[in-house]
Amino acid sequence: MPDSSVEGIARSYIQAVGSHDMEALENLLGEDLVATFAGTTLDKAEWTTALKRLLPALVRNGIREVFTAQDRACVVYDFITDTAAGAVRCIELLTINAGKIREIELVLDRVAFAPVNEALNARVPPAQ
Repeated sequence: MPDSSVEGIARSYIQAVGSHDMEALENLLGEDLVATFAGTTLDKAEWTTALKRLLPALVRNGIREVFTAQDRACVVYDFITDTAAGAVRCIELLTINAGKIREIELVLDRVAFAPVNEALNARVPPAQ
């Protein structure tokens, strides 16, 4: 039986992304999801599209710590890639309600992450 606690849902989400399990991810995200990263706000469809773009470079996610308070979780993990970036430390702040993730805020070092984007762009050049 899946762990439906705030920590369990947060861990399941990071693990689903790391294992490229889009079906599990879809089940964890609320339809009303609001995700923010670098000043950009995305809905559920936009967030999953953004994650799918990263999957070719993602080997796995390595969870380091999970902190929780009421309906919030803070997950500190390594986004482990097959690029020159190697592992990039990330933090995701999640709000979970009724067993679904409703809000995500992703925090990472964009300079450390740049080699991931460069590698992805080299593999699949942007549309002209």
